[in-house]
Amino acid sequence: MKTVVNTVIVLILSCLICVSCNNGKPVEPSRIDYSDTTYWYSCGDESHSADVFYVYPTVSTISFGDNGSSWFADITLPEVRGEANGNQRFNKMLYGEYNFYAPYYRQMIFEAYQLPLDTLEKIAAFAAADVNDAFQYYMDHFNHGRPFFLMGHSQGSQMLIELLKHGMTEEQRQQMVAAYCIGYHVTAEELAAYPEALKPATDSISRGLVLFNSVTDTTAIGSVSKGDVVGINPTTWTMTTDTIPASFHLGMAKYNDTRDSVLIVPCPTKTYLYRHNTVCPDLDPEMVFIPAYEQMFPKGNLHFADSWLFGGNVVENMRCRLRNCKK
Repeated sequence: MKTVVNTVIVLILSCLICVSCNNGKPVEPSRIDYSDTTYWYSCGDESHSADVFYVYPTVSTISFGDNGSSWFADITLPEVRGEANGNQRFNKMLYGEYNFYAPYYRQMIFEAYQLPLDTLEKIAAFAAADVNDAFQYYMDHFNHGRPFFLMGHSQGSQMLIELLKHGMTEEQRQQMVAAYCIGYHVTAEELAAYPEALKPATDSISRGLVLFNSVTDTTAIGSVSKGDVVGINPTTWTMTTDTIPASFHLGMAKYNDTRDSVLIVPCPTKTYLYRHNTVCPDLDPEMVFIPAYEQMFPKGNLHFADSWLFGGNVVENMRCRLRNCKK
């Protein structure tokens, strides 16, 4: 498969020469050579019949760059990659049934989300260009025609949504089983503008975009998921607003020190959808509450748990969608 040269991404990189960071120095755009395995946490082992292309969430709070690109993580440094490695290792274990491909990318540090929206969109495009380049390299050199899942959380999901909108060919979409873009949102305007690229899955077997956010009560919906129009309940994979019994929750993913593995453990809670957020009223609102981030994620917002809270449901659903895809 020939490399897809996305003109939108090229234009974005050209425009970013003019973007200034917080110290007034310009960000110098450059392309990462993803043929260099230094820029991959995992390149898969091709022992399985399907792949996961995984993009990690915001893990960087400090830039180690040259102070001219301080809104981005400097992935040339081992300590910056180390920030991402714990998350990626956990997910490689969780999705061990598949060949696991996970690039490093120059993600925005957490503080970047406090920037004015127009500036934020420009620098987000820079991170999205890395993910696009990594994905195209993966498709050209690693995939070899296998079905694949896109998987991400938070900023990782944000970047995958941009990839779905701007960086995938129709042939690539046909190979994609599903895009699990956990912990982010799609607005009504985006859905109207990209109805095919962002086609939401509304059942447990269809191809398409799978997205969810969770809270313990309806007052805890934060800015990341406010206005979402495609969120699904991950215990039923439907958009019904009915209350679903706790027995439908198949357990959360948790790291086990003794076994050095990720296990699925019970976490019973009934659920229901409210404005496309999954409400889990039986869970402790303090579960993952971080006071420093309260403005974005108020108490009861489970954003920091979304990627593992429904681990049992996600793993089983991936099997279900892949089986249906192969029929």
